[in-house]
Amino acid sequence: MAKVVWGMIMSVDGFINDRHGSLDKLYTSFEPNDEINAAMGNTGAVVMGRNSFESTEVTDAYADDYEFQVPLYILTHHPPARHPKENADLTITFVTDGIENAIRQAKDSAGDKDVVVLGASTGQQALKAGLVDELQIAVAPILLGKGLRFFEHLDDFEIELEKTKTIETDRQVEIWYKVI
Repeated sequence: MAKVVWGMIMSVDGFINDRHGSLDKLYTSFEPNDEINAAMGNTGAVVMGRNSFESTEVTDAYADDYEFQVPLYILTHHPPARHPKENADLTITFVTDGIENAIRQAKDSAGDKDVVVLGASTGQQALKAGLVDELQIAVAPILLGKGLRFFEHLDDFEIELEKTKTIETDRQVEIWYKVI
C-alpha cells in the first residue's frame, strides 16, 4: 500500500520560500543523488495545493517537463476554467472536497508507490488529519530571514517523529522522519 510522504525543501531557518514567494534560492542547492532519485522514482501520485500548482508560470508545462510524471491531485476551492494539458502519464484532477478525498484518490492511483504531498498548507492539512506517514525535509544551506514557514500553522499539535534516514550531498542534507 502507498505511503504518504510530505516532502519539502526549506532554508536552515525553516522557510519554504523567500519574502517574495520565490523558491529559486532554495533549489540552487538541490543536488539529487542515486538515493534521492530512487525515492523520487518511487512516487506514484502527487497531492498539492493550488498555490503550489500555480507557482509555475505555465501550468501546461507540467505535462512537458515536471519531475513527477504521475497523476496530480490539486486541492482547491475553485478549479480553473480551462483544464491544463496532460499526457499519458501525468493527469490532473482538481479536488474540491478536502484533503482526505485528495489523499484517498492519490493512494488509489499510486498503487504500491508513494504519494508525495507538496506545499505548506496542503501538507499541514494532511498532517493535522493524520494522513502523513513520513516527512522528507531537505535543508538548503541558506538563511532567508523571512518567507513562508514550513510548519507555520501547527501551533496546537504535538507530533512525535522518528528519524529513519539521512541523505547528504555536497550541497544539502535530507532528513526522513516517520510520523509516530
